[in-house]
This record gives sequence, structure tokens and C-alpha cells, in this order.
Amino acid sequence: MLIYIDGIWYNRIMKIQLDDKSAKFISSLGENVYVVGGYVRNSLCGYKCTDIDIAGPIPALALNLPPHTTMNMVNHRMGTAQLVYDGVKYEYTPFRVEVYDAGGAHTPSHVSFTTDLNADAQRRDFCCNAIYYDVKRDEIVDPLGGVRDVEQKILRGCNKHVFESDGLRTLRLVRLASELNFKIEGETARSAKALSGQLADITSERKRIELDKILYADTVNGVENAHYRGLRLLKQLDLWRNLIPEIAACDGVTQPKQYHKYDVMEHSFRCVLNVKPINNLRLAALLHDVGKPYCMQKFGNFHGHEKSSGIAARIILNRLRYPNDVIEQVVRLCSLHMYDMRGDAREAKVRVFVAKNYDIIDKLVEIIRADKLATGMVTEEQANAPHRFELVLERMKQEGAPILKRSLKISGKDLADMGFESEAISAALESLWRECIINPQNNNRDWLCKAAQRLPKTPESVKKK
Repeated sequence: MLIYIDGIWYNRIMKIQLDDKSAKFISSLGENVYVVGGYVRNSLCGYKCTDIDIAGPIPALALNLPPHTTMNMVNHRMGTAQLVYDGVKYEYTPFRVEVYDAGGAHTPSHVSFTTDLNADAQRRDFCCNAIYYDVKRDEIVDPLGGVRDVEQKILRGCNKHVFESDGLRTLRLVRLASELNFKIEGETARSAKALSGQLADITSERKRIELDKILYADTVNGVENAHYRGLRLLKQLDLWRNLIPEIAACDGVTQPKQYHKYDVMEHSFRCVLNVKPINNLRLAALLHDVGKPYCMQKFGNFHGHEKSSGIAARIILNRLRYPNDVIEQVVRLCSLHMYDMRGDAREAKVRVFVAKNYDIIDKLVEIIRADKLATGMVTEEQANAPHRFELVLERMKQEGAPILKRSLKISGKDLADMGFESEAISAALESLWRECIINPQNNNRDWLCKAAQRLPKTPESVKKK
């Protein structure tokens, strides 16, 4: 394959992973249309390639589209269009130049189109993402030395203003470094840290998307501990204060040495390191102790920090515009992770707790185990020992306890037929359910009907009781 670098053609043994169907389609679009960005970079790295971005010197509407190709203009201002051919999606963008106002608000104030590939390369973020592959000629054009960066596993900014123009690129830098297992070139790292404040201008939604990707960076290309490295890079580049300032406040907050080896921030990062890549779990691990700095400042200790962490988690996740179902689950995991920490709660209470939180009990146990391991004071064997919640849950299942209320052998309709009114029905079901969780043998219709007769049947009597 021929590679064009700094005005000179080189013959190198390289191969871009592109199937014949896509190669034929892209070649048909016109002269000097290139595959560019992450697809080329990942192909050269030997990583999995997904989205195919293409670019060229002509507007999308001027492309030579094969029959049965559909086009949808995604962004008229940027000239971006989605092309769909034979079930495969491609994103096309004409070469362009962007101008940004002061601040890092991500959106350019002025966009102009050009036929100059070099100018298009300069407006991109990192040199490894500014490698252009000419499918028709099987040639790579590399105006900024991106191929060399890929070979050396380095992330380097396309220009000295890369973070001035777009504050989101600081998070993207961390995410790509983690996913790709690339080092960050020194000047690029210094620039990102110096301009970390640009992240303040980025919308909450965009921050959330990048944070989620960093939390699961190890799942993208199989880079071990990539998510943990990403969290530490966010610290090193001073990005937490404009991403989640409450996490920044955890830095340097020491913990009792008899229980913890690390400060609150590092402990939280290691908790994330130790949990599985399950929905919401790593987010909960990150925030499970976020209330500790507040507790220390207000009370001089960490007692009750789980409640403060739950409150703080709700504020943080609302600020980052997470969906309500995600917020509710993460808040519960943060608020409950210290329940029965010493293992001395009465089994009856633990049974009710496990049943009430049955939908998240597996995740809660995962958080508790990761929390223990992240102290640096226990072994994996100790942390992974069967947890009391698991043992109690197994006993409840063996005994046939009605873990779900719908498993009760009496219904709301039954209670209504017995003369119970509105809210009194819910209160009665709750009372009967708790009794049968503790004593599963009572979950039979005869006992339940007799027990129900002793309960208040009107909302007024429920309140009095």
C-alpha cells in the first residue's frame, strides 16, 4: 500500500479492513472520497472497526450515489449526511474548516467548505483520526503523521488549538487513550490540563455520554483495566472539577488507616475497577462514597455517609441528565451499600430487606464486594466469600417465601371483597407480605384470610394504628 506522508510517497505493508461491498460502494461515490477517522485508525491498530465515516471535497448532494442508496441530511450546517446502501450505514462529511468563539462550547461559530484535504485534517482532534484512506487507489494520505502515531500508540493533537475550540475533546482524549491503550503526547496532555476549564462550557448530555464510555472503556477493545486508567487520567488532567466536582472533592480525603489503604477518590476508582461491566453498576461504584467529604466536613467522621452519598448521587445524576430509572437505581445502591455491614442485624430484618430490594440485590452484593476489595485491606478470596444477603435469599427461595408480593396467596381483590377500602388494602398486603417473608409457612389462604381480619379495613383506622 502507498502512504503519502509529508509530501513523499512510501510503500508500506498495511491493510485496511474493508469488506468488498463497502469498498465498491465508497469507490463509486466519486474521485478523492476517503474513509477517515476511527475506522481507519482501528483498522491499523488491529481493533474491531464499526462506524464508517467518509469524507471528500464535494457536497453530499453532489455524490455519485448508486441506485437504491438513501440519503438523510443529519446536519445541514456541517454538510453531514447519512448514507445507507444495502443495509450498511455510512456518514459522509465534505471537507470543511471551522472557526470557534472563545470558550469550549463544542459548536463552531462559522463553518466553510473546502476542497483542501490538509485543511480538513487540521480541524480534526487527534492526528491518528486524520488518516485518509483512498479505497479506489488503495492508498493512505497522512498529512499529520497519524500513521506513525498509531504505530507508536500515541495521541497527539492535530493543532495547538485543539482544546481551545472544543472542550469536549479533553474527555474524548481520555476516552480514546483508555480504549486504545495509547499514551498521550506530552504537549497534548499539558494543553488538555491547562484548558480543562473549557469543559465547563460543554452540555451535561455530552459529558454524560463520554463519562459512560470511559466507565466501560475496557469492553471496547479488550484493554485490561482501561476504565480505571480513564478515571485516573481524568484526575491527572484536572477534569473532574468540571465533570463531577463532588468526585474532585474526594481527592486527598483520608480514611481510617485500620480500614482503608487509599483516600476516598482512589478508593472509589478501585471500586469501579473491581465491578463487572453491568448497566449502572460502575456508575454506582464511582458514586458510592461521594458523600464522605461532606460528612467529614460537617460531622468530623464518615458515619451515615451512605445516606449523604445517595443524596449527592441524585444531584449529580440529575445534573448530568441521566434517565430517571438509572438515577433511582444508582441512588438506591449508594444509599444501601452499608446495610448490615457488621452482619449483626436480625434475620427477620434482613429477609425483609432482601425481599424489598430483590430487583437490585445482585448488584448490591457486587458493590459491597468491590467496596471491600477496594479498601486494599482484604484479599479477593475474602471479598468474594458468600455474602449474607445471598445466603438468606437462597434460604427464602428454598422455603418458598413470597419474595414478590404477587406470590402471596391473597390478592387486593380478595381484601376488597372482605371489606377493605383503598389505602387500607395496600397497607394490609404489605403487612401480610412481611409476615410471610419472615414465616413462609403462613403463605396459605386460610392463614392469610384469618390474619387479614385482624388488620384495619379503612384508611382512617390505618392512620390511627
